[in-house]
Amino acid sequence: MQDATKTTILNFVLFIVFITFSNSSLAYDPYDCLNDVASIDTGINVGLATELCSAAWSPEPAKCYQGASEVDEEIPRFIAIELCAGSENAEKTLACYAKSGSRQLNRGLAATLCGANKIKN
Repeated sequence: MQDATKTTILNFVLFIVFITFSNSSLAYDPYDCLNDVASIDTGINVGLATELCSAAWSPEPAKCYQGASEVDEEIPRFIAIELCAGSENAEKTLACYAKSGSRQLNRGLAATLCGANKIKN
């Protein structure tokens, strides 16, 4: 009987853990990203914000976009979006971009190298 009780308790704990993590993955969506980006950059147009936030299931693209101007004060908006759209780790994306100066890469090439791979139509 004790084994059955332990198994039941273990199954219950695993169920709670599963529910907790599955719900947290749904807590952030592309609309949350749009809201974050609108508060970061009040002058961004909806088309560019949508490109940045497309399939953003975590806040990483918005965090990356916010940090891009700290790494490069003169980064054009469209390059920051190209760099950060699809980012799964803002810190690593920005660290990669920051290395571009030592490699003599221009901003566009650095964004292509360090940004998430996307198939362009």
